[in-house]
Amino acid sequence: MIVLGIETAGPVGSLALLLANGEQRLVEFAAAGKLGAELAPTVQRLLKDAGLGPNSPPDLVVVDTGPGSYTGLRIGLAAAKGLAFAWSRPLIGISAPEALSTHADQAHPRVLCAMDASRGEVWAALFQRRPDGRLDLVEPGELYTPAVLAKRLTSPTWVVGDAAQAVADDARGIVVSNEPEWPNALQVAELGRRRFMAGARDEALRMCPTYYRPNEAEEQRRKRSMKEQPSKKKRSSRG
Repeated sequence: MIVLGIETAGPVGSLALLLANGEQRLVEFAAAGKLGAELAPTVQRLLKDAGLGPNSPPDLVVVDTGPGSYTGLRIGLAAAKGLAFAWSRPLIGISAPEALSTHADQAHPRVLCAMDASRGEVWAALFQRRPDGRLDLVEPGELYTPAVLAKRLTSPTWVVGDAAQAVADDARGIVVSNEPEWPNALQVAELGRRRFMAGARDEALRMCPTYYRPNEAEEQRRKRSMKEQPSKKKRSSRG
């Protein structure tokens, strides 16, 4: 199986190919600025160098679904959906915390993914290791201040991500990984292939990125909805 991996949610964008012969290829590029203009040509070059193209595309497309850069996520997911549709290939989404969790040492039963959400906040998700070594998500991602998050960590935990240092406490066993602070497209592609081979299928049209927080337009819609609910209840009680 040949897999194309796309990661554009972090500070360094990357594309990866997993070839049928076991070879792995990774291309990194600046994720800021001209990402929208650079992504498509980089995909074309990566495929061409591997002897692939529109008539012989990869068998599977995998994309990082976030959280991460708002613009990067939108561009990456749009590209992944477009390629999967054009090639008539399946699309698998992998979250950044899931990819980051693969950095954790197998000896650690608890793994926290801590990501810098700016504004003095950390977006964190907690994983628990099964007896077979696999990780289960036990606390979905939420926003915390570093102080509040540190208090929630009451047992030894291996911490990964670009905000790991904000909650580190060696004395309590809150240990920071020395691995990269952000997943690359190879890790995303490998996890996607593993999920696909295990029978997972994602519906491309329904796939949406995860953001640290709602964008301004979404937040305004949420506020309008909250204002409208009391007036609807009043009209209903009068009726």
